[in-house]
Amino acid sequence: MVEASVNYIAWWGAGLSTLLAVVKIFELWRDRFRIDVGYGFTGDEHQGNDIHIRNLSGNPVILANWELFYRPNLWPIKKDTYITSPEADAYDLKIEAHSSKTFNFNGPEHFSWGWKAMKGRKIYIRLYFAGRGVIIKKVYG
Repeated sequence: MVEASVNYIAWWGAGLSTLLAVVKIFELWRDRFRIDVGYGFTGDEHQGNDIHIRNLSGNPVILANWELFYRPNLWPIKKDTYITSPEADAYDLKIEAHSSKTFNFNGPEHFSWGWKAMKGRKIYIRLYFAGRGVIIKKVYG
């Protein structure tokens, strides 16, 4: 009789610990580092083009720097054509958890995104995050 009750308790403990492990793995997956990039391009130089950087994770991140560039569609060729980047070396922009920052490129910073300007290329952004490294995301194309 004692052996049977010990066996049930062992099975209950194993089931409970497995359930808690699954919950912990789910929380880690949900809160992982995720960044999304979106855009809102216009042909108007005064209104400008917008690029949205969204922090989809549950923790704030620090964007140390970024670069916007054209890259050809051909796979082995990575000849990047620089568009723009921030002027100051010490950039450090904090993006809170589940929020976004928008960069507006108007006036002299406005760039073309029509088929003539693209020439078979795509627009990418290289994001430098403090403690995370470099992430390259496709913006348009």
